[in-house]
Amino acid sequence: MGDVEKGKAADLAAQRARSSSEFHRHSPLPVGPKNLRCVMPQIVASIVAGLFNIPEGLALAYSSGLIPSLMSGDPDDGEIHITLEQGVLIASVMVVAMCLGTFLTGFVMNRFGRLNTIRYSSLPFAIGWFLVASASSYEMILIGRILTGIANPLGVNSAVAFITEVANPHIRGALNSAMTVLASLGMVIMYVLGASMHWRTAAWFCGASPFIGVLLMYFFCYESPIWLVSKGRHEEAGRSLRAYARCNPTEELREKLPERQLEWLILKKEHAESQAAGKDPWYSTVLDLFRTPTGYKPLLLLTAVFLAQNFSGVYITLFYATTFFQEMGVTFSAFQAAIFIGLTRLVVGILAIGLIRGVGIRKLMVGSSFGMAVCMVLSGYFTLYKEKSMGGFVPVGFVLLYVAFSCCGLLTVPWTMTAELFPDRLRDVGQSFTIFIADMLMFAGLQLYPTLMDVLRYGEITGSVGIQWFFAVVALLNVVLVIFFLPETHGKSLSELEEHYEHNMMWLGRTKPDRLDKLHDASVVVPTICASVDADGVTVLSTVLAVPDARNATVLSSGDSYRLSPTSA
Repeated sequence: MGDVEKGKAADLAAQRARSSSEFHRHSPLPVGPKNLRCVMPQIVASIVAGLFNIPEGLALAYSSGLIPSLMSGDPDDGEIHITLEQGVLIASVMVVAMCLGTFLTGFVMNRFGRLNTIRYSSLPFAIGWFLVASASSYEMILIGRILTGIANPLGVNSAVAFITEVANPHIRGALNSAMTVLASLGMVIMYVLGASMHWRTAAWFCGASPFIGVLLMYFFCYESPIWLVSKGRHEEAGRSLRAYARCNPTEELREKLPERQLEWLILKKEHAESQAAGKDPWYSTVLDLFRTPTGYKPLLLLTAVFLAQNFSGVYITLFYATTFFQEMGVTFSAFQAAIFIGLTRLVVGILAIGLIRGVGIRKLMVGSSFGMAVCMVLSGYFTLYKEKSMGGFVPVGFVLLYVAFSCCGLLTVPWTMTAELFPDRLRDVGQSFTIFIADMLMFAGLQLYPTLMDVLRYGEITGSVGIQWFFAVVALLNVVLVIFFLPETHGKSLSELEEHYEHNMMWLGRTKPDRLDKLHDASVVVPTICASVDADGVTVLSTVLAVPDARNATVLSSGDSYRLSPTSA
């Protein structure tokens, strides 16, 4: 493909994205009532679909108890014994497998649907845990962790896409944040299991954990209407829309509103198809992710946010919770401290759901990142001067407070945005690429943890102190990133977010599209004098910008507001 053809393809992709935004602007989606009773079917379906986050939390926290147990195991007693380097691989190999699962998720979701993908993910997840529980060697544990890693994004990412497409805009962010709470609940359970039972017994429990959610899905969940319409299954989409509207107060809202929503979805699909060239290769959507503003802009932003998330220590303190506290020199049980971390994540995560609805994600992210930085600076200080740490209680207290701040923003918010920021046609591939990048960054952070501990030593500053202050610096850099670039998604429709990225990259100082933007494709725009007669019989002249053959023209009034009036000169 030559430069000219590449330029034409990019222009065509941008035109399609712009046309999609204008469709949303002219034909907004009919939205139902916002009261709790009316949206309860959406809430229940979202939580049930998101129950797979509990098994994910079990898998993420499992290495925290497994690694110390295997490192202290005696081969003479038939136990598997590993080194620290092998333990690092056990913790991080699952993340690499999650990258593969993330790539598969987009294709599987598009082929089989959001709910079926969650159901199918339970099988490799259970097989992986069976291998871990019955492992006779270090290699069997690795294979089991790889299978659970592949299954994790299949279940979790599909739930995020499902919630994004089913939930009303005013509850979408809170429900996606609730998924992190469920994952935190799984972590707490795993920390308790790791401290109270053998790692093999805990693995058997983990393998059975996803099937409760799979069973409940048959009773409370209906497939995403957006996906059903995309596959031409309009009758099923109508049933799904009516199921989610069944608690609306009137017959009009229970029957007619779903019909209008279905008509809108079908019209939107037809509009998208009319904009397509019809001869695009199968990989055109992937290319559009990197050549259209609504694709590459949110991808770049989310990559930067996930980079800050991982190198500010959010997941290092999760995967290496016990080891992290041992390096800090705490004098009480490091397993107990890890349990406290899990409980903190759970409790604060629940509070964060309400904060997102009341405060918005931008303020949460700024407050979260700044609080994390302050806590890491103080924790590092008291780790350095152990005589002031009261036996390790003071730095552990600041680490718990650091965890609390992370749960309010930097841990939870980025995952909720992986599906929100991309338009419908790019959502599957955009979410898959974003989470693949996030998983690779997580893997890099986990692998580099021992190296950072060695590199960040300087004089009396130990590796534990240095890495805590390194986390603080990264968290402060994220504050700057959020202030300038992160959009506010709470209460925003998906079309509003799409329109933002058509015109802007930065959020601070962004330009808001006005009605004059609708005239940018007109071949001719001419000034016109319009005359009208007011109630007193006085002729009023108005200067407008008129487009030939248009029924209406935009009349400039005071300030930056606009109104439509007939153009009759």
